[in-house]
Amino acid sequence: MRQLVTAMVVVMVLAVALPAAALNAATELYVPAASRNAGAYNSQWFTDLFVFNPGTSPVNVDIYFLPRDSDNSAVTPQSFTLGAHETLTLPDVILGTFGQSSASGAFRIVATGQVIANCRIYNQGGSGTFGQGLEGVPASDAVTPAHSTDIIGLTSNGTSPGTFRSNVFAVNTSTSTTTLELTLMDSSGATVAAKSYSLQPYAAFYTTIDDLGAGHFDNGTLHAAVSSGSAIVVGSKNDNGSSDGTTLEGWWTCGSGSGSDGTYHFAVYDPVGAAGGGDVVIAGDTVTAINGAMINYDKDEDHDEEPDCTLLFDVSSASADDFSGHDVSDYASGISYHLSYPASGDFSGGEMTVTVTFTRVGSALVGTLSAVGSGFSGVDAGCNGTFPALALKGGIE
Repeated sequence: MRQLVTAMVVVMVLAVALPAAALNAATELYVPAASRNAGAYNSQWFTDLFVFNPGTSPVNVDIYFLPRDSDNSAVTPQSFTLGAHETLTLPDVILGTFGQSSASGAFRIVATGQVIANCRIYNQGGSGTFGQGLEGVPASDAVTPAHSTDIIGLTSNGTSPGTFRSNVFAVNTSTSTTTLELTLMDSSGATVAAKSYSLQPYAAFYTTIDDLGAGHFDNGTLHAAVSSGSAIVVGSKNDNGSSDGTTLEGWWTCGSGSGSDGTYHFAVYDPVGAAGGGDVVIAGDTVTAINGAMINYDKDEDHDEEPDCTLLFDVSSASADDFSGHDVSDYASGISYHLSYPASGDFSGGEMTVTVTFTRVGSALVGTLSAVGSGFSGVDAGCNGTFPALALKGGIE
């Protein structure tokens, strides 16, 4: 079955747009975390920054370094000009470009045309490097009093090798003080801890998840909201043995709108990150098409090295043999579709019932995607039974 899954993964990558899992172009971007500093467990961190001009004309780019916990309203940018399709590469950017040998913060990037950006934060040692990447998030996707976000997959369960710690990074994208409200929830959605923080204008922010006072937990979800101002918020899950980190990003809607008809782009997430996505087409408050795909890696009953089933679920009106248009309101309680998987080679084949549940809140879709498999046999028998629901987030473009 592995060959089949591999081929399906390629198809998904080529065919499905993931709005919250790809670099986004804008004229104002924020990279919410950067560091050139000593870290936990004798680690030493560096940051490389990359800015790309995807356009056909030159653009002027101003890059501001925003140190943590300070009013950065008056910081001076470093300025660059990028030609068409040119990439600006700034290795060890905090020292090499901004002249600071020990500092942590964020970057604000303002350009005369749309650019994309990301950075790599890494630990450099004698045996090589390891680290994580963060994308430049458009200022328009910041958390505001009207739009919150959620970060999934946080864990804090010890200090020894084999356990994990989690961190929260944010940057105030406004010229005024931002009040950031963080709420940690368990997998059932129950609140286990909450705390408010005040961020000065354009200030970068960092805290450990332990600062919220939750104690040890696994697979938590962080709800990030602001009661004033605006901010971009991300998380990080770090291995206590190696200090290696995984970036945990929040979600945001794709564009503006107020519940209008159109094509809504969505992504689906397991506890690790994006697992697929696609489009929902709404016309006259009727869902006329669903086109997308996902892979659900969560059904691993034996908790062994290989998942029991990594079958691609083709969640689309084209493949569902019982697809029909439903009112948007019908999806609040879930609409199920039947998918058939014919036998091929050593793949036994079977059937899936995929249930799509969402509500439309303004320009956003928020819901879940779940599946139940049947009729699979042999090595594919792990595809039978109920799969854990995946989170669905999206919005209209």
